[in-house]
Amino acid sequence: MHGWRGWVLMATRIPSEHEDYLRPLVEKTTALFGDPIATVRDMGEGMAKAVAPLRARGVPDFVCHYHFLGAVGKKLFEKPYRVLGNLLRQHKLQGDLRTLLRELRQYRRSSTFSGRFGPGPVHEDLPALLLWILEGEGKKALLYPFSLPYLEFLQRCQQALRKAECWVPSPRTPATRRAIAHLTRLINRIERDTRFATVEARLEKGWQAFCELRDVLQLTNAELPNGDTNPRQIALPALEAKRMEMIEEAAKEYEAELRERAANTGNVDSTNPSPACIILKYFKRYGKHLFGHPTLRDEDGTILAVVERTDNVPEHFFGSEKRKLRRRLGRAHLGRDLEDQPAQAALVANLQHPEYVRVVCGSLDNLATTFAELDEQALEQTTPLSRNNRDSALLRRVRILVKNEAEDQASDDKCGTIDVVATEI
Repeated sequence: MHGWRGWVLMATRIPSEHEDYLRPLVEKTTALFGDPIATVRDMGEGMAKAVAPLRARGVPDFVCHYHFLGAVGKKLFEKPYRVLGNLLRQHKLQGDLRTLLRELRQYRRSSTFSGRFGPGPVHEDLPALLLWILEGEGKKALLYPFSLPYLEFLQRCQQALRKAECWVPSPRTPATRRAIAHLTRLINRIERDTRFATVEARLEKGWQAFCELRDVLQLTNAELPNGDTNPRQIALPALEAKRMEMIEEAAKEYEAELRERAANTGNVDSTNPSPACIILKYFKRYGKHLFGHPTLRDEDGTILAVVERTDNVPEHFFGSEKRKLRRRLGRAHLGRDLEDQPAQAALVANLQHPEYVRVVCGSLDNLATTFAELDEQALEQTTPLSRNNRDSALLRRVRILVKNEAEDQASDDKCGTIDVVATEI
């Protein structure tokens, strides 16, 4: 994609993001449009190798800051977060809390309901407390590792009984007291298992390091692929370029500080490295691909645009296309629809850009003529827009067999006719 204009330059279907499939696409794109000012990519090995020829020709190659920070976070939280998830599943805490919430909803619907906590009613805010424990305030959560749902759930459980004193004050009905006593027994599972405290301490230590790195890179929620961009003010190119320089300087200072921390820790435990060592490892490997983003200037030297430091342009494009497809089809799961959709469908989105329409066909009035002039052979090779199901391959085979059978039958009938004629002669 063209990062500044948001145009789709090339679209094709590939089996995977392996270098063997990506490199021909990169080469074809550069053959048609020339070398880019820079490339911004994720941290996949396939794409890194695919753009290697461009790097060799002097084209700057950058790693997306979002993917870089996400990779560091996943490495920081990898083991303790997995352990915490296993502990929560082992104690079945979330499932038992949801069961309790369902019962309390029945009490809430009818003041005369009589369940295992005796005849109602229960305090109206007790179900709200259970829902808060399970789901928090109901806001859209950031993707892992920019949020840690297991850790946040654990911390809400630890605060639950204190919240109950405020949200469900005395006097309490007998059913309310019994329900809170049951909630207390569920929460005490955490207190009795000391492994929760150990893994929580490790996660909080990693989270502190992750937040430090995020503050250094100044990556806001609005700059994340699924972030809300509405409150974000569009930065002037010159100010954005200056901001990138400041972030680069801050990153260098932070890296030097991390080296001091790592040196002060003494012997490095390879099985359980410190957060400083983990972040330093990523800086060493990807640091040269993080900064130095080129700018586009006019004849007077005024900065007109700066290369993005994230790959949000394609991320937002695919997110927008999925929303449109879901709105059009009315289905939540679009796996097969996206798989069946031809690659060239992505190019249609370019028609929303007036400049693209002007370059390609002059105006919308000439659009039909432009499409009519497309190479007919290329059109025959395109994939039709159709939805498959689990028997699609079998149905295609059925049609082939029926067709072959009909051809064989026609051939047999023709041979029979010839034999009859020959006999009569």
